[in-house]
Amino acid sequence: MIDQTADPLVSIIIPTYNYGKYLERAVRSCLDQTHKHLEIIVIDDGSTDNTREVAQGFSDKIIYIHQQNMGVSSARNHGLERARGEFITFLDADDYLTEDSIKTSLSILLRYPDIGTVFSQTYSEDADGSHRTFKSALREDCVSDKFYEDLLMGHLPFQTCGVMMRRSLARQFRFPVDLSNGEDVAYFTKVLFAAKAYFCAKPMVINRRHPDSLRHNVDLIKKQGIEPVPTILNDPYYQGALDHLRQDLTANRYLELFRRFYLSGEKSMAKQYYLKGIRTKPSRIFKIDYLIKFIKAWF
Repeated sequence: MIDQTADPLVSIIIPTYNYGKYLERAVRSCLDQTHKHLEIIVIDDGSTDNTREVAQGFSDKIIYIHQQNMGVSSARNHGLERARGEFITFLDADDYLTEDSIKTSLSILLRYPDIGTVFSQTYSEDADGSHRTFKSALREDCVSDKFYEDLLMGHLPFQTCGVMMRRSLARQFRFPVDLSNGEDVAYFTKVLFAAKAYFCAKPMVINRRHPDSLRHNVDLIKKQGIEPVPTILNDPYYQGALDHLRQDLTANRYLELFRRFYLSGEKSMAKQYYLKGIRTKPSRIFKIDYLIKFIKAWF
């Protein structure tokens, strides 16, 4: 059992690819933490910009690892293998932490030994610097062993960089390298399925919305299609425990693809995905905002 009076090492894993212009702020937000016993691991996934120079500017304050470009899942897995901390968290290179983020999450995990994971509300930062929290029905701190269902259904303000895990839990699993979108959901569904989690209503991470990330996310979702859903649901780890969610998750993914293609002006593909979503779950026709977009797609 961990001594609650101790000063445990926390590993922060930062995967990055051509985000040199954002990396400095991410690393500084780690160095500025009120909890100082940290291991900051930057995994450079074959960047061709100034990422190496930015990272080397922090010299002995971080661990910098360069690898061939193999994708974010490979980079995160590499970080998991190298992490020495009793607790592990991830931070995307274009996001940053509030100064007491690590201390707050750590105090919860030390206080409740049966909790495997802490995740928090997150601020979204727009280009003008304004902040807003993610929409969620969760308003207060709470504990559950069913958060994996809420994550899959999109009901949680869940971001990869807003999670701290015990090392013993985090290293049981790996991010699937065959997924370029939804890999974080696939990994954290297992984490939340394996142990109880604590939701902290206090935002502890700032998720920056910028053209690079928005465009990248849209492209990945469109490229991956429906694949993340069967990849997660058919995983033998769950032994069929997620089967009751199959219809809802499949319909939701089709409608998300519809929305992405509609917003990018690809109306023919958008209409196809909308109809697939409605055939999968007919009650989704009552989602008025989607129905209005579908009607507009014909004109």
